[in-house]
Amino acid sequence: MSHSCCATCCEGLNIAGGKKGLIVVKVGVVKEQKAGEGRVAVTPENVKKLVDAGATVLVEKSAGVGAGFPDADYAAAGGTIVSHAQSWDSDLVVKVKEPDEEEYQYFKPGQVVWGFQHLASSPATVKAMQAAGTTAIGGETIVENGELALLKPMSAIAGRRSVIMGAYYLEAQHGGEGILLPGTPEVASGTVVIFGGGNAAFNAASLALAMGCRVTIIELKKDRRDWLAKQFTGEALTLLPSTPENLAAAIKTADVFISTILIPGAKPPKLVTTAMVQSMKPGSVLVDVAIDQGGTVETIDAPTSIDDPVFTKYDVIHYAVPNQPGAVPRTATMALAVGNIKYLLAIAKSGIAA
Repeated sequence: MSHSCCATCCEGLNIAGGKKGLIVVKVGVVKEQKAGEGRVAVTPENVKKLVDAGATVLVEKSAGVGAGFPDADYAAAGGTIVSHAQSWDSDLVVKVKEPDEEEYQYFKPGQVVWGFQHLASSPATVKAMQAAGTTAIGGETIVENGELALLKPMSAIAGRRSVIMGAYYLEAQHGGEGILLPGTPEVASGTVVIFGGGNAAFNAASLALAMGCRVTIIELKKDRRDWLAKQFTGEALTLLPSTPENLAAAIKTADVFISTILIPGAKPPKLVTTAMVQSMKPGSVLVDVAIDQGGTVETIDAPTSIDDPVFTKYDVIHYAVPNQPGAVPRTATMALAVGNIKYLLAIAKSGIAA
């Protein structure tokens, strides 16, 4: 298991005498603090698996309500319903997103915090964890069989949602061009330009093509372009090598532009320049899927939120929500829980050595 660690003491889980040979005894399931975030990192089914393995699982009150899992379900699975502070008083703290600033006070030596950390864009969190002696494991960096195993289902959701949100904000009442992205039998469909060719891009293209859109993907690696060409044989898809010239030309044609560029564990460069955004059609929509890692669009200074998702700059609608899957928390939680549990059980049994 590959992991991202930001601690001074990866070796020292604060445990004395685990149950059934477990290193980690107390597992805390924390309610997410980010605005609009409804996901929870662990389902009741997975709480039962952890309890059956010998762990004590402390579930923050209402942690799963946004995803359709009431406290009673967690209690029936063997979890103990606790306060926010009590859920943090655990050896292994399980989250979806990175800790908020107000949660730094709960960091302690030997503690492990699990979640999508995206620490490259949050140096303050790294410093707070290092000062406390806390270890972070970034789910977005875990590689299995050559893929970002835990990020993959979230990327699929974000890619598909990006097309849906693009279509929504193209409507005139939102300040968009006033076009129907899929078009009609009499009127041509819109154009979706996707920057990057990874899993989010594949899912965005799949939905856009199914809607009847014209799609361009700009991807750096030839082998990935070849793979995409095979997947979309016969579709209205254009594949271009990633160069500044190709990006600058393609972005002008976009009704919806989706940047999916992600560098695991690092902040990407601002490859989509202000001049490129200024060249886009008035009322077009720009979506940065990887804004939680810092994003690639020069005109986005800070992330937006599910509750307040867009702003307009240079007559282009910018959608910069860092936790898109949080808007569909039931689907996202179930997908995340399937991938999480074997890692959580491994950490409970073996600590960071897993």
